[in-house]
Amino acid sequence: MSGLTVAAVIPAYNAERYIKRAIASVRAQSYPVTSLVVVDDGSTDQTSTVVRDLGEDIHLVRQGNAGPSAARNRGVEHSSADLVAFLDADDEWLPHTIERLVQAFVRYPEAALVTADASIIDERGGLIAKSRFARYGLADQVAEWAGKPVRDALAALMRTNFVGTSVVALRRQVFRELAGFRTDVRYGEDLELWARIAARYAVVCLAEPLGLYRSHPGNSTKATEALLRDLVRVSEIVRGWGAEVLRNQGVDAERMVARARTDLGYWYFTAGRYAEARAALLAAARERLSRRTLRYLALSCLPTVAVDGLRKFKASLHG
Repeated sequence: MSGLTVAAVIPAYNAERYIKRAIASVRAQSYPVTSLVVVDDGSTDQTSTVVRDLGEDIHLVRQGNAGPSAARNRGVEHSSADLVAFLDADDEWLPHTIERLVQAFVRYPEAALVTADASIIDERGGLIAKSRFARYGLADQVAEWAGKPVRDALAALMRTNFVGTSVVALRRQVFRELAGFRTDVRYGEDLELWARIAARYAVVCLAEPLGLYRSHPGNSTKATEALLRDLVRVSEIVRGWGAEVLRNQGVDAERMVARARTDLGYWYFTAGRYAEARAALLAAARERLSRRTLRYLALSCLPTVAVDGLRKFKASLHG
């Protein structure tokens, strides 16, 4: 035993279908979870009823719908543990998840946040992918970190967010010091907080899959346009306070913002929304011009008939 106490915080919105499995996975931990807080974020289904029926050891908090950031912040307010571990209501932990995360905190007392890989499952619990890191091209990078504090963690995060909200534990005092998640950002709010932590404290990332991420039609991250728009905003926010830190870690903050704007512009282009694509890509070019930005900016300026013709020609080459 390390002596570190751990609170589990589960934000839940219309989660009656999966919340039992999430809570069962918390209760099955090999390392004791001191408290379990579920924040019902204005559900219109039977989420609160299901949670209440699962036992009095669960601290159920109800609030009007305010989003996952506000729900997680509220959950931490109702915790007094040394560490806070977040778990989305449709995901699950493995039995040794908390034990492994705590071991990393003990090994590296300077760490403020510890995260790990996760497997991807479908609605029924069937395995889709053993490793999210492998699926998104992060496995080699994480292996190089070897479970030690990540060097230039802010830069690494802003290149690719490697911290999943269901396989992460952080020091509650640091969370409180940094005022938690921003509630004015709906998507990418997690990355914004992880970035603020990484700019000040050590971050550890474990290569071992320690959670089960459930992929289903209700996943909020499938709202692609809103996600990409908020990622532009997050990149601008991080640039606002972290440009010097990023520069010291080898990242051009303007190029970072330009990449986020180009990703948004590319999405608009593929969706056939050419006027919005031009606006996003022009904004990206004003930050930093890249070949990718220039290519899609030029294409988005062509007549719709010409773009459609190019699409058909490209499809025929692969047909």
